[in-house]
Amino acid sequence: MGLGSSRNSSIGSNRKSNDRRKDKSTVGIVFKVILDVDDPLLDAKQIPEIEKAKYIGAIQYRLQSSNEKNEKKLPIAIPYNSNFSSLPLKNEVVRIITVDGAGLQYERVVTSATPNVSGDSNIISKSTTKDKGPTAAKGSDYSKVQQTGVSRSTQKDTGNTDNYGEYFNAEVGIHKLRVFEGDTFIESRFGQSIRFSGYNNPDKQLYPTITIRNGENGESLSTPAGKVTEEDINKDDNIIFLGSRDYVLPYTLPTNNEHISFANYPSELKGNQIVLNSDRVILSAKASEMIFASKGDFGIITDSLFSIDSTGGIDVTLDDDTNYKTNDRNINFNTGNGKVNIGDVNLESLVRGETLVDLMSQLISAIEQQVFLTPSGPSATGPVNKPTFSKIKSQLNTMLSTLNKTS
Repeated sequence: MGLGSSRNSSIGSNRKSNDRRKDKSTVGIVFKVILDVDDPLLDAKQIPEIEKAKYIGAIQYRLQSSNEKNEKKLPIAIPYNSNFSSLPLKNEVVRIITVDGAGLQYERVVTSATPNVSGDSNIISKSTTKDKGPTAAKGSDYSKVQQTGVSRSTQKDTGNTDNYGEYFNAEVGIHKLRVFEGDTFIESRFGQSIRFSGYNNPDKQLYPTITIRNGENGESLSTPAGKVTEEDINKDDNIIFLGSRDYVLPYTLPTNNEHISFANYPSELKGNQIVLNSDRVILSAKASEMIFASKGDFGIITDSLFSIDSTGGIDVTLDDDTNYKTNDRNINFNTGNGKVNIGDVNLESLVRGETLVDLMSQLISAIEQQVFLTPSGPSATGPVNKPTFSKIKSQLNTMLSTLNKTS
């Protein structure tokens, strides 16, 4: 198996290497990035309507070695890899590749410590300014240039070439990821990343992991430019982690609730597992079932209200005891005009406590007022043990629950 994999990899590598030797590359500066099929540049270049979609992500550029100042004459290059594109920005440097039979193509060239931008926002003007020499960084921009090699110009595109595009603002506080031996990863300009790693653990043992992150956390963003960062399961804006083997994930619950009922909450999170952490999580099944299955305990922990809204009812089947602990809080069942049934055969109605007390009180009062006809005439009012009935009547309210009520 190992030999077969090695051989296939070698053949693929040699083929790619041979293909690259046929390609010729130069360095270009990006003047414009085509983001839509309605871009006027495509009409100016007389691109047929049926081919315009091919140019989404293409760039208009000027060779670094060229003095061409007429933008209309600047050529267009399409992404080198159409299945995976990392779009450059205006004023960034790219590698222009002439591919036999495919024309001009490009790849991004990374030249700065931050993944957000690459190079100054005024490369075009510096390279085309006559008799003025290179444009110097000004004022507050200087420290940013000194630390990262990037000028933090956020000027909108009003015909001036000193910017990164029409609406792109540089965020030089975004850091590159720390990498580990053998990593495969995708990293964007904006703090998003997908990492396939095996040794991103303190033990430096092979524990394969996948980490998907959207948004570098604020604490990391505040660290000095030029540093590197690592995904943080507790702090990053949105993160999904897939672990395996003995990788121990340092995840902590965001709740104040101490999961008292969930007695078997794991003491450490390791092994084959998926953890998703975000400010809000919505799982939606648009057309069919949503199924949660667990071989072990199933826990829900929240600091706020836990609610279920269902138009189809709720069926619960349990094979063990059911315990409710409300910590001195009420349990309310409101069925409207519906019924509450306990059991499913030989059902009888529940008794309303206060009504029962009232009726029994009336019954005892009637007994106390009884008069019997005797041969010698009417008897005295009430039975001879009338005091006993009076005592029972005074104790009727003790059979009422002080906690449980029904309507």
